[in-house]
Amino acid sequence: MYRYALLIAFLVGCSGDRLPVYDYQYAIAFDGLGGHVVNHLYEHEGRLLAATDKGLYTRGPAGHWQATGLTEVELHDIAILSADHWIASVRETDAEGIFSDRLVESTDGGDSWHSIEHNFGAEEPETLYGLHYDDNNNALYATGVEALAVSLDEGRTWALLDGLWDGFAQPKRAINHNPATNDIWYGGQNAIEQLVLERYSLDTQEAESFRDLMPNPSVVYGIVFDPENEAGVYISGEGGIVKTENNGEDWRTLIGDVDYRFYFGLAIDPNDPQTLYTGGWTKNWDTPQRLIFEVSADGGETWTQHKHPSTTLYGGVRSILATTENDKTVVYLGLYGGGIMRVVVTGEG
Repeated sequence: MYRYALLIAFLVGCSGDRLPVYDYQYAIAFDGLGGHVVNHLYEHEGRLLAATDKGLYTRGPAGHWQATGLTEVELHDIAILSADHWIASVRETDAEGIFSDRLVESTDGGDSWHSIEHNFGAEEPETLYGLHYDDNNNALYATGVEALAVSLDEGRTWALLDGLWDGFAQPKRAINHNPATNDIWYGGQNAIEQLVLERYSLDTQEAESFRDLMPNPSVVYGIVFDPENEAGVYISGEGGIVKTENNGEDWRTLIGDVDYRFYFGLAIDPNDPQTLYTGGWTKNWDTPQRLIFEVSADGGETWTQHKHPSTTLYGGVRSILATTENDKTVVYLGLYGGGIMRVVVTGEG
């Protein structure tokens, strides 16, 4: 099902007059979880996890996605504290369509879960939309609607770092910690659908805001750091992908002019930091759309689009993860209603 291969030629610059041509083949195949919205993909010590609108799944050694003990819930985000210790923010919806949000924990690798009583919020606990765990400091960070907070006791008690409790806006779902600069980056959208991006310094306790990085209405969904430049940050969201080389002083557009197409994430090739992968989603919940896998071999300066031949696939990309398997780069694409596609970079043709 949905299995095919592409042969792509890249021009690679070098000294001298000639430009050698390298052919790379991408083998793309359906990997499972058809019908699911795959909100996030994670990897920890070689183990892959998929947070979906219908529960949490792990990928077994045989290549099959298996349900954990956390089923029939939509996952906002997960923090992986260790191989067996996970904390997740989840939404449960009853038969009448009424939802409730909880913070839950597993200490046995997802087999069983229990609720965490917490004080993330002012008078009443509010929803945690983004989670990030810093294992160097045993600190768990989370975002709400307008709040950035930290917990040093595995999610039980929280201290507000930036923003405010019980804010009025859209959720801030994107969060990541840059250990090189000791900054927390987080973002989303405000109450009038404008892009919101914040950088909070854990050293100085000062915050800086960034606006209008993409045409509004817009929203931040992905924050990724450049492994070759400690001040390099990629931001993806509605409207494309932008990057700063100097921790936010200047920004340039890598993908833009896309008519408000959503780019939920970007993945960096673990074997070549200049190779980037992404895919977009056109706002459409109910009908298929073509999967378009996008690759840059020059750090985002130029991009090549590779369109899947199926016109019946729910191919909008909701999440992305690049890893190494058997000495090859493998890219997992979590789709909006179409499950997961697996892309193997098979090497020179």
